[in-house]
Amino acid sequence: MADHPNQTFNPSSHSPFSPTYSHISRIPLSSTHTLISVAGQVGHNPTTNTTGATLAEQCTIAFANVDKCLAAAGARKEDIVQVRQYVVDLLRGGKGQDPERARLYVEWMGGLKPPSTLLGVEALAREDLKYEIEVIAVVRSEG
Repeated sequence: MADHPNQTFNPSSHSPFSPTYSHISRIPLSSTHTLISVAGQVGHNPTTNTTGATLAEQCTIAFANVDKCLAAAGARKEDIVQVRQYVVDLLRGGKGQDPERARLYVEWMGGLKPPSTLLGVEALAREDLKYEIEVIAVVRSEG
């Protein structure tokens, strides 16, 4: 392994909001396993430079962004071992969680159920953002 095995990068069509981070980190764990971390996936479409107006729209965009990052890192949803989701005003001022977010997440995961933490937060990196997701995956390669 190289002296600095940690690779950080962004998919070519998916720049981060800020130059202070990368979307993807890839770290070899062994000759057959690689740890992939994907962070900062929000409801902003980098191609159209638009942000979803609703939580559901932002979730759909964020999931597509995760898919793009996983593919760029050589991973698939089946490789995900942990998920963290951040929702602004999670309990909607006492009305409870938006069931649409959970429905979209379950649909996106397609029956996969990795450990997942859901956190309600006051704000994200920009005022118009309502949702952010990060995932950790382990990819097995033929060694």
